[in-house]
Amino acid sequence: MVDWSIQVGIRGKLLVIVNSLRQWWALPVDYGWNVAYARSQRALDVTRVFIGIWCWLYGAAAAIAMTIPALADGRLGRWPLWVSVVTTVPLGLAWVIGGWPSWRLSIAFVLYADILLAAVLLTIDEPSMVLPMAALFTVIASYVVGFHGPKLFTAHHVFALFTTIALYVSAVTEGPEQRLQTNLYLVMLILVMFSAPLICHTFLMLLRRDATGAFYDPLTGMQNRRGFDAAIGNLDFRSDTHTSATAVVIDLDNFKAVNDRYGHEHGDFVIRMTAVRILEVFPTPAITVRLGGEEFAIVCVDDLDSVIERSELLRIRLCDITDRSPLTASLGIAEAVVEARDIVADINDLLSCADNAMYQAKRLGGDRVTQYVDDSLESRPVDERQ
Repeated sequence: MVDWSIQVGIRGKLLVIVNSLRQWWALPVDYGWNVAYARSQRALDVTRVFIGIWCWLYGAAAAIAMTIPALADGRLGRWPLWVSVVTTVPLGLAWVIGGWPSWRLSIAFVLYADILLAAVLLTIDEPSMVLPMAALFTVIASYVVGFHGPKLFTAHHVFALFTTIALYVSAVTEGPEQRLQTNLYLVMLILVMFSAPLICHTFLMLLRRDATGAFYDPLTGMQNRRGFDAAIGNLDFRSDTHTSATAVVIDLDNFKAVNDRYGHEHGDFVIRMTAVRILEVFPTPAITVRLGGEEFAIVCVDDLDSVIERSELLRIRLCDITDRSPLTASLGIAEAVVEARDIVADINDLLSCADNAMYQAKRLGGDRVTQYVDDSLESRPVDERQ
């Protein structure tokens, strides 16, 4: 009876562990959101500069290693060290002045760092000397922990583990008299490379999952104003410091009458349906937000004519006569050049202009798209553009 209870308890704990691992593996990660949040926070944005400095320090370490005969005379010569010296200089410069990389480039950066480090470690003739240097994989892991998810985290650590094992086997084979010291190095590496990053990664992932709830509107699933402010930095600025951005502000006409006639439950349905139609016409990478009530906004880096065309299409789709309570909407559009360095303030000013255009559409009777021209001219319907 006791043995059966113990077995049941062990199985229960194993199930808890397996379920926890499944939840961890399935945790969603939005690299773009992570980068946007880092851009919106001055303290975190400095991380990009630190990464560039780390690249230069790694190149400096490779240059110093080339002056040490025991390290420079590797099995395949000095080419891994030369590659490190030559490539880390422009790479560090790209991090410092080039901004955050795209998701694909970020993964390529991790692969580059892992493969180059492994090439340096595995081609040196003194494996027992370089075995402790495998701890440099932890530096790469810290970047993965901050910006990527469980899958890349696992791939990086599996690669680091196999590289470390290969170094360990080579060190034990070529220096059996130092086996005790080599075993000590291995234990220390396991502690440094795997324990701390795993704990930090799991904790950060759970915190991030809970925190994202504060950035999304629970009714529509769209970003709320706080999430919108964090996502603004995710706009595609390419290589320009100045980019033309377009904002659209949408407000449903006479929405209060829907709530009064059909009730708030149906009103919530209308809001959700409006969000769905907005996302269909303006999908990612456009940034969409529910500002509150029946008001929504869109910001995108597209040419003005394309945004006007899609806004008119959205106006038509929002006014669907097959709906239980057909509604119209007033849309205001504004375009301006924004600076990457002052993106939040510039986008807020742009939204204010689009909001003025939207109210002009209201004054003209609603159910129309109006463009904000400039401070000296009134907003005007887009079909009156010359």
